[in-house]
Amino acid sequence: MIKFKKGPFFWPLLFILLFYAPQISHAQRFDRSAETILGVRANDKFTLYEPNYFIFGDDDLKLQFSFKYRLSKSFNLYFAYTQLMFWSIYKESKPFEDVNFKPEVFYRFFQRDGNFLKTLDLGVLHTSNGRDTLDSRSLDRVFLRSSILTKLNRNYLGGQLKLYKIFNEDETNDDIQNYLGFWDLTLYLTDLLMIEDNSLNLHVRTFAGSKVIDFDKGGYEIGLTYQYGNSDFNPSLYLQRYEGFAESLLGYNEKHTEYRLGLLLTF
Repeated sequence: MIKFKKGPFFWPLLFILLFYAPQISHAQRFDRSAETILGVRANDKFTLYEPNYFIFGDDDLKLQFSFKYRLSKSFNLYFAYTQLMFWSIYKESKPFEDVNFKPEVFYRFFQRDGNFLKTLDLGVLHTSNGRDTLDSRSLDRVFLRSSILTKLNRNYLGGQLKLYKIFNEDETNDDIQNYLGFWDLTLYLTDLLMIEDNSLNLHVRTFAGSKVIDFDKGGYEIGLTYQYGNSDFNPSLYLQRYEGFAESLLGYNEKHTEYRLGLLLTF
């Protein structure tokens, strides 16, 4: 059962957003949908990368900010940075329980317009929480990532598969491979439900433990995004459910279930 804290954050926000503003035609180009759900935009130097959001739960406020920057006009070489934060806003001193820093560099072998297979990337990702002693957590990953996008009637089906190898783990998380495994898969389905010109979109992310299909040691994330048509209000309403391990680095080996509601910042 979902138990959001009552107060100024949740239900007034939900009421206002569901009935906010006028709409326009839902017509979308194929490449525009690629930009929206996969973060694929070749011509811009500086763009969004991973989902950017702030969502409220029973225990905290979860925030994620992410961008990528193309380093060369001649080569598809990118620097990207993602910061994931867990902010205990209901505690008196409002501390950040864990902040995960994720700088990375990757090379994009190709990026296609209007094709099923959209991109193929090879990169290196560092993840740490910037703490010391027993609370320190860090690891590095080399990864190969592909993304797809296709149209199914009125819907767009997209996906990203990342294969990776973990190395250089911190002593305090030297068993993290057991929980993160070797792969990470995210699937997207747009226009699951249409309300006038607004749409409800779905994404599902999952990963398994080190036995490749050991979901008892992995985790999954389900997100519902209520996306508006033409409006003065740019963000989308975002509901997320997370279950499993490794949502944050500090508690990577602790299994839990969280529901959160807030805003997703889209293109």
